[in-house]
Amino acid sequence: MCASNEAAIISLLARDGSPLTTVLCKGCGLGRNDPLPDPAEVAAFYREHYRLLYKRTYKPKPYHVLRAARVAGERLERIREIASPGQAILDAGCGSGEFLYLLRAAGYRATGVEPNAGYGAYARDELGLDVYVGLIDEQPFAPGSFDGITLFHVLEHLPSPVESLKKLRGWVRPGGFLVVEAPNFESTCEHPAHRFHPAHLFHFSLATLERCAEMAGFSLASSSTSPDGGNLLAVFRAESGRARPAGRLPGAYERLQAMERRRTAWRYWLRPRTYTRVFRRIARMLEERFAARRYADGRAILESVASALRQ
Repeated sequence: MCASNEAAIISLLARDGSPLTTVLCKGCGLGRNDPLPDPAEVAAFYREHYRLLYKRTYKPKPYHVLRAARVAGERLERIREIASPGQAILDAGCGSGEFLYLLRAAGYRATGVEPNAGYGAYARDELGLDVYVGLIDEQPFAPGSFDGITLFHVLEHLPSPVESLKKLRGWVRPGGFLVVEAPNFESTCEHPAHRFHPAHLFHFSLATLERCAEMAGFSLASSSTSPDGGNLLAVFRAESGRARPAGRLPGAYERLQAMERRRTAWRYWLRPRTYTRVFRRIARMLEERFAARRYADGRAILESVASALRQ
């Protein structure tokens, strides 16, 4: 984003304790893995191994669908604030298709792209969704095909975020929207040693996320953080003018580096919200497993959520 080749190491370990070097750019404050993997390796990883590694399955289990459907319902409410039924929306990195399903049920023309073969096939074949299996760069969409595009926890996984956003910008009509949700690099809700893992190639603050989108021809319309501060949600608009060139973000590195120095395990464990977050997560996981048993399959779960959203 800034063409700087200067960076400071902020971590040498992944959250599972394996070696992983994470650095902070001194020019703009963008965090990234070092070195970045070869794009062909990234493509193969997401096509075959990602879901198996993180979900231990090539096909979502009922409680996975229930969890994703509930999150998708919250995302749909946000989309309703900026888009009307009948508009064409692309969900890039659509996973097993829960958000697409609810979009379609709410009257939107929904299309998805999913790199993982197993999850993409589930969304396409079992849920009957319009899903293209493959990478963003491999897709054949014509310019201006969509009124809006969503990227929920996708941008941090892409080996060339700016170039991918430029590709997406070409598919959005002038004035259309881009919604990006990504982990918040400035968040303090996670243990300092549990923040980094190989699948997240980049780490965004709001400033670096905004600059990344501006370089692709978008402008920031609004932004917010999740209640626990762990995620960023930004809405951008597709500009008709020239994209912003690469450049430094003065003061960004210094501010983020100062935050890194303040991150300690004892600060994390002394915060009451640490324990509240853990207990809520455990309770949610147990409830999801029991609740999912009431449904015959994933489609039944999604129909139930879609019906509740229509009321």
